[in-house]
Amino acid sequence: MSQFYLRLCLLSCLALIGLIYPLRAEELALPPSPLSLEQALNLAWKKNPALKVSRLDQLIADQEVVRARSGYLPKVDARTSHTIYDDPTKFQGTEMGGPGGAFTFSMTDRNFWSNQITVDQTIYDFGATGSRYRQSVLGKEIARLNTGNTRDEIFFQVARLYFQVLRSEKLVIVAQQEVVQLQEHLKDAKDLYEFGLVTYNDVLQAQVALSDARQQLIRAQNTVINTRAVFNKLLNIPVDYPTKLQAEDGIALPAWNQENATELALEERSDLKAAHRQVLQGEKGVAEARAGYFPRLFAQAGHIYQQNDLTIHDSQYFAILGLQWNLFSGLDTRAQVAQANQRVHQLQVQKHDLAQQVRLEVQTAYLGLKETAERITVTKDAVTQGEENLRLNQERYREQVGTATDVIDAQTLLTQARVNYFNAIFDHQIAKA
Repeated sequence: MSQFYLRLCLLSCLALIGLIYPLRAEELALPPSPLSLEQALNLAWKKNPALKVSRLDQLIADQEVVRARSGYLPKVDARTSHTIYDDPTKFQGTEMGGPGGAFTFSMTDRNFWSNQITVDQTIYDFGATGSRYRQSVLGKEIARLNTGNTRDEIFFQVARLYFQVLRSEKLVIVAQQEVVQLQEHLKDAKDLYEFGLVTYNDVLQAQVALSDARQQLIRAQNTVINTRAVFNKLLNIPVDYPTKLQAEDGIALPAWNQENATELALEERSDLKAAHRQVLQGEKGVAEARAGYFPRLFAQAGHIYQQNDLTIHDSQYFAILGLQWNLFSGLDTRAQVAQANQRVHQLQVQKHDLAQQVRLEVQTAYLGLKETAERITVTKDAVTQGEENLRLNQERYREQVGTATDVIDAQTLLTQARVNYFNAIFDHQIAKA
């Protein structure tokens, strides 16, 4: 019976927690294990906060189009009010054909209600509404392209951190191998010292080298934890979750030359497309600002009702065809036009600079891909040579032909060769991304 009540209490607590902290299933879902790069990119697309914000920017831009389009439609305003005068409005007049003398009469009630509804339609405003609408359409396209650019940046960060996590895990293995090999060397030094074949200095030297290797192992393990935490944050999963990643192998040399890659990037990069549309949007802003020099032709119609016992008709319908023109705005319109022109020039400079940056990035990635492919081949041979060099120096030390310093130097060279090899591999993978 006690176990039954214990289970009941536990289920009640879990239900209460679920009510207090409701989470969606997608927020509770953990990534598959091991996680491939493609799965990581899909997860980032769904859950990365920056991408969520960017998609919301698209929705905001959609509504901006609706707002700008409303300039083509009539504006309907309604108004109702209640007025109380301390003394009703009066007129003074003189009788005609009579004995003369002035008299006064009221034109309004002292206490009355009034209602008014008007419909205002812009007929022509010299392109102000059209320019504003075209700016909003371009803004919608820019928001979509910015989402694509944000996606590309987040995907690159995911890929870079994906391979950095794999690299840091490999470097932990390298550090562990160094610790094991230095432990073997320390054992050899102690054995030779016990037989009186070497001095105690060899033992101390081995102990110092082993201590340093253990410190390097601790640093490497912490690097794995920290790098994985940053990777998890990009995917919007718990930073302390022990994500397991699937190794991505293969060396790929570019199937295109640098010139073709540059042309493709200049045509397809989302940020460059967005920059071009920003220039067009700025030009529409100039047209909108210039429209301030010209009048606005409008039509207005409506109905007015005013409670008044002194008039024959309480309500009236009216229609107006008018021209509204701001003849002088204190140089505000002129300043707006100048600002808009300068903004266009600014956007053109930024677009040109971005194109140069794209060319530089393509060149860096292209050369980096070729360089890392060559480094992999070179460093792989260096690891093989380093392993053989360490083996020979260990045998020479055991046979008292070599010194302890030779063994430790050989171990240091082997560790560096392994680090260089894994750096080359994962630098290559990042360059491919």
